[in-house]
Amino acid sequence: MSTETNPGTRLGALTEWPAVRQALDLLATPGSRHAIPTPAAIIDLTALNGNLARAAETCRDTGVTLRPHAKTHKCADLARLQLAAGAVGVCVAKLGEAEALFDAGIDNILVTSPIVGRSVAARAADLAVAGASVTVTVDHPAGVAALAAMASTPIDVLVDVDVGLGRTGVPDPDAALRVATAIAAAPQLTMRGVQGYGGHWQHIGDPADRHAAVAEGMRRLTAAIELLDRHGHDTTIRTGGGTGTFEADIALGVLTELQPGSYAVMDAQYHRIDGSWVHSLEQALFVAATVTGATQHWLTVDAGLKAFATDAGTPGSDIGAYLWYGDEQGLLLTDDPDRPALGTHVEFIPPHCDPTIDRYDILHVVEGDTLVDLWPIQARGRSQ
Repeated sequence: MSTETNPGTRLGALTEWPAVRQALDLLATPGSRHAIPTPAAIIDLTALNGNLARAAETCRDTGVTLRPHAKTHKCADLARLQLAAGAVGVCVAKLGEAEALFDAGIDNILVTSPIVGRSVAARAADLAVAGASVTVTVDHPAGVAALAAMASTPIDVLVDVDVGLGRTGVPDPDAALRVATAIAAAPQLTMRGVQGYGGHWQHIGDPADRHAAVAEGMRRLTAAIELLDRHGHDTTIRTGGGTGTFEADIALGVLTELQPGSYAVMDAQYHRIDGSWVHSLEQALFVAATVTGATQHWLTVDAGLKAFATDAGTPGSDIGAYLWYGDEQGLLLTDDPDRPALGTHVEFIPPHCDPTIDRYDILHVVEGDTLVDLWPIQARGRSQ
């Protein structure tokens, strides 16, 4: 799991927190899953390993490279499990995440947000000098110029292509060619391929509609690839894709490398879409809370707005409907006479996994009802 097997050593200064010391004292104790100080982010290790193995096996069987997106979990221990399962490396969204994971021992990293400006370019160059196998993306000649000015050692580069999201990426094949030409003129930069990611497709509910949307995006990516190929530029790596489009990404055959992130832990958003691949994945991430109050018709829990991402509905529970009830508390609507008693631990499925995990410093890893490890979330908050 980690280069350092002692959780206390890995956690460093976090062990000074009383709640962390309490969690460390619970390790390997039967029933300890239900005694963790709350609110807490929980990882079910059995479900996690099953999801990682399923993705790796599918990619191996179809001849596609797996490079999971670590922006989901920002955790070096989890990334190591992904690499052990067969991933060639990881993705990150920002340089800050790359720096944190590299410092924790992860050294094959793709930064998926295009380089803009000399300050970011300098940090990418510093990572390369430090020995990281870092690949970056660019979508404008100005980004190439900044990177070229800062690079003192070789850096691999991908051209980011807008496949319809409109967030980043060159808008058309001619723009892709201009960026590739600029890369070719920079002595320390080497073009390795293209990136095309459609985040707006990931939660399309119907598989046929999702496939059709991906197909249109891949048509745009293919047009850029064909023009770049005609001019002799390397497009060996064709990276993108995600958890929701995993089946379509493979079936269409344009991408050679897939970047799913949420597949590892899952969330309520992804459970709402249809598709055999998504339905094969298990929920591995939970937020644990404690019942702190009770009336005839609801329970108060100690997990409110600060405990979950709030952009994708409310947390899932089999006890009752969750309602936001403030920064620190939430409500569970239930008048079931067998409902959990005051002081009982309850667990929720987060609405959106990535920004939920970013609210925590530690992942509490469980097997069955036992707390077995604590993983620091090294890149938490590293959005610069």
